[in-house]
Amino acid sequence: MRLSYATAVELGLKKGKIDFPNYTAYLMIGEKCLFNCSYCAQARDAQSKADLLSRIKWPEISLETFKNIFIPTKFKRICIQVVSSLDYWTELNELLSFLKETEIPISVSIRPRDIEEVRSLFKKYNVDRVGIAIDVANKDLFSKIRGSKYEFYEKMLINASNDFPNRITTHIIVGLGETDENIIEFLLKMKKFKILVSLFSFTPIKGTKFENLLPPSLSRYRKIQIAREIILKYEVEKADFLFDSKGNLQKLPEVKVDMEETKKTSGCPWCTRPFYNEKPAEELYNVPIPRKIHL
Repeated sequence: MRLSYATAVELGLKKGKIDFPNYTAYLMIGEKCLFNCSYCAQARDAQSKADLLSRIKWPEISLETFKNIFIPTKFKRICIQVVSSLDYWTELNELLSFLKETEIPISVSIRPRDIEEVRSLFKKYNVDRVGIAIDVANKDLFSKIRGSKYEFYEKMLINASNDFPNRITTHIIVGLGETDENIIEFLLKMKKFKILVSLFSFTPIKGTKFENLLPPSLSRYRKIQIAREIILKYEVEKADFLFDSKGNLQKLPEVKVDMEETKKTSGCPWCTRPFYNEKPAEELYNVPIPRKIHL
């Protein structure tokens, strides 16, 4: 298993200074995915370094060492990123069997093989939330970039949320060739089914198929962040948004939102995902501060 670098620093495994609140322990299970997503450092054919997920380094640690150094009182949430390697379920079972005794809310981000895996996570391991990432908000691009069928994962998201309403999350990566209109349609649909959507900005990683693809402009990402906040807090429809002929968002509904909140990392309660999409010296796509609702 692996820990995000910031989590490793919090637990004394690595030396470093953390200049942001780090309320979530980020853990990773598995390595070298069976799938071949074009943007992912863990993809089957990627030539990226094995300790990368997005631009974050994840130092390796044994489960036994983790058990000895883990300090539950340091964190308000545990987030497990599951790489779909051959034996991921065995590794995940071992980790969750230990963590469920900590009484800290646990999120598991996974590409499940079937709905039974999702049900098992909730019922056997008592996790708080399960994330099933869509990432690509365009059905045609999904199969090209991620492989398999978009409809399979959307159906699983909806079925899982029907069984566990308000406890299912998904993710969208802005900048994979989708239009703003694709994203707004997806956000509205997920709200209808009580599924929380987190936003990422595409980050080019050396060794991936998309290593030379540019990230989205910050101005475009900000528009999507504001749109997400509006959809989350107001009863709006697609007709309340204005798009041009290419699907670019031209006008947002005229409602009030806290602009500083929109810039913060979106996700489960207490999620900050520090510097997942950008270098610390750059203007941040996602500001790593917990949202007010979680404080």
